[in-house]
Amino acid sequence: MKKFFIIFLVIISFISCEKPQAKKTFNYPESKVWKHGVYSKHTAKKLEGVFDGLEVDVIYSPEIDNIFIGRSIKDTVHKFYLDSWFAYLDEPSKMAFWVDFKNLTAENAEGAFVVLDTISKRYNIKNRMFVESRDIEALMIGKKKDFFTMLWVDNIYWSKLDTASLMQKIRSQIEYLQPDAISCEYRMFPLLCDTFPEQNIHFWDTPKKYTPENVEFTQKICRNKSVKAVLVDYPTPIDY
Repeated sequence: MKKFFIIFLVIISFISCEKPQAKKTFNYPESKVWKHGVYSKHTAKKLEGVFDGLEVDVIYSPEIDNIFIGRSIKDTVHKFYLDSWFAYLDEPSKMAFWVDFKNLTAENAEGAFVVLDTISKRYNIKNRMFVESRDIEALMIGKKKDFFTMLWVDNIYWSKLDTASLMQKIRSQIEYLQPDAISCEYRMFPLLCDTFPEQNIHFWDTPKKYTPENVEFTQKICRNKSVKAVLVDYPTPIDY
């Protein structure tokens, strides 16, 4: 009995000393400037190799059990599937992707991620893709399925909360979900970077017009170490 007890203690000691598994990190491309809103497969192919990263909005239909390109459920009538969008690219595994789910919820996430998992394996892009949503519980399901998650966070221009309360809300969300990145509209620069410098921060809806002033502002955002991706509507990437 004594010998058994000693062996038991040795096993417990070994388990307790085992190193925790390292967190998987996203292998960001060289450029932080990604193309915003690439809905056409022809445009996606045209921009392949021009931009290192592309962003696309998608809708999951539980009834059809598929993921469609679009911003609302009515866009599913076009029957343009995310699978077809990736299929049109020559080498999707060499690109980075920002997939913005517009209707992801805790109720439909299980089915959505099963479909996305099949697509991502077909094109070998699971480690090259962020899944964005504002639904924390839905993203939690994605984390369990080994997807890189991006939490869409609110900003002071739309929220009814004051700045301090909003920052505390975002901090609580981050602590709960532990997302791989957070995203927000560009006007939250530099507040998000100053408040959460340890996070991978992605900005979107940057000034759309291709003017010297807007390019200079985008370059300023990109120079911040916490910023890892910036969506632009510019025709070509910019140097920064």
